Amino acid sequence: MTSALPDPSELGQLVGKPGETLQETLHRTLLEMILFGYFERGARLYPQELSLKFGVSLTPVREALMRLATEGYIEAIPRRGFHIRTPTPKQVADLWQVRFGLEVMAGELAIGRLAAGDITLKSLGPLESIQGKLEAAPKRMSHRLHVDLNGRFHHSLVELSGNDLLISLYRSIQMQLLGAWIQRGLNSWRDRLESEGVEHHAIIAALRARDVEQYRAATRKHIDRSLQGALNDLSAQDRDGASE
Repeated sequence: MTSALPDPSELGQLVGKPGETLQETLHRTLLEMILFGYFERGARLYPQELSLKFGVSLTPVREALMRLATEGYIEAIPRRGFHIRTPTPKQVADLWQVRFGLEVMAGELAIGRLAAGDITLKSLGPLESIQGKLEAAPKRMSHRLHVDLNGRFHHSLVELSGNDLLISLYRSIQMQLLGAWIQRGLNSWRDRLESEGVEHHAIIAALRARDVEQYRAATRKHIDRSLQGALNDLSAQDRDGASE
């Protein structure tokens, strides 16, 4: 499986993908720059500067920025460009709530497929392989690699559902999740590795047992802890910003 994160060497560069229009490439590029820390928190974005940076005309840049504003990532300020929004605790909680619903549904569908014989226990191999990599060398693991592997674990879990629409819906929020994970406290993420590993193994065990209630409980525990960590980090970032 390819990396769940954008190539760091391409962050901030306008690199089109097959089938994308210029406006779509600008939108994706700017969203990645916002979510993955290219810009400072609360930074202002000016269409003219971005037009010069990317070597494109002003119109598609404005269109991409207006789309991002409509989606809530940035705020348009009359005659003063755009301002990057800092997520509120409610927005973070809403995102995690949607994540819980999608991952529970994915697990229930996967268990149904296992029970029906549509897939076998060998299908859990990618989950176990990724978790093995997460545990292989935690002291030498970078924050970015951890976020990438964690993202791949959860995406592999959702793929077990076999439901293309569900997978697409999860993919639509995964960039926000990855962005939230990558911007979480750089000094505290290692403290969560042990709990994360125990919870991932509990999720895999529930799938192996084909036990929906066990799976739901394991997923609830995992996502509740993850949400609390995200909210704690957001609060810490706000305190740090206020003290500067």
